[in-house]
Amino acid sequence: MSKTRWLVLSLSCSVAMTPAIASAQAKAQAADTTKKQTENLVRDLIRGLALPNWNLFVNGGATTSERYLLQQAIDPLAGQRSLQTATGWNVGGGVGVDVFLHLGLRASYNYSSANMNFRTNNGDGSSALNIDDVARLKANTVTLETMRYMLTSRAPISPYGSLGIQWTWWNLDSKSPLISSNGAGTPLSISPLFSFGLQAKATDHWSGRGEIVMSGGHNPFTGKRSFQSTAGQTIDEPDAVNQTAFRLAAVYHFGRPPKVTLPAQPTMAQHH
Repeated sequence: MSKTRWLVLSLSCSVAMTPAIASAQAKAQAADTTKKQTENLVRDLIRGLALPNWNLFVNGGATTSERYLLQQAIDPLAGQRSLQTATGWNVGGGVGVDVFLHLGLRASYNYSSANMNFRTNNGDGSSALNIDDVARLKANTVTLETMRYMLTSRAPISPYGSLGIQWTWWNLDSKSPLISSNGAGTPLSISPLFSFGLQAKATDHWSGRGEIVMSGGHNPFTGKRSFQSTAGQTIDEPDAVNQTAFRLAAVYHFGRPPKVTLPAQPTMAQHH
């Protein structure tokens, strides 16, 4: 084969391989960029946990929930009644950390307590089957949450939302023979929760929060290990009961906020 043919063949191979080489280089650069981004994310996460971005908080407020049971009265002619809680109270506290300007983590413990009442459910406004204060339902709850600030965690006012998981241990103090713990002890419920609220900073170290927390969990009046009501035949026994907590919190932030350096003012130059 002549030298001219070898030259043409070599040139053709080079042209054919150029896109492949360029593609390989692009993939290598993309992989290298992704690796750097991952390393930066891990580094920033570790830095966020190591720096004094931690906070402590205490909170308190009110709790409401859906009905736990719907029962037929012992006298069928009397109608139906539901077992539900009155508006109760809650108190708790926890620890949090602002990992990034817009992202935080928090763990908390809350205790809630509410009276249980029977309410007539005939739809005619009757109160014939009402019985107040038949028991007191208590809950010990541990939560883990991820918080997302709409502005930043250091902003004077910042709306936020959270998503997490909670573990709830129920306790029942019976005050009527119609309600019994039935040897259930402390039923456990594991459920998701989400919240939204507003954080307002009063000083560099103190801020306040107002939030609404919504959760759903296993009904402690259903299942094998459950509390029991003997007020009549059960018609509706929901597997899960939704709760809503309204809370006000005081938050103490450790460390100092980052200093903001203003750009130097340009000087007036004299033109000749």
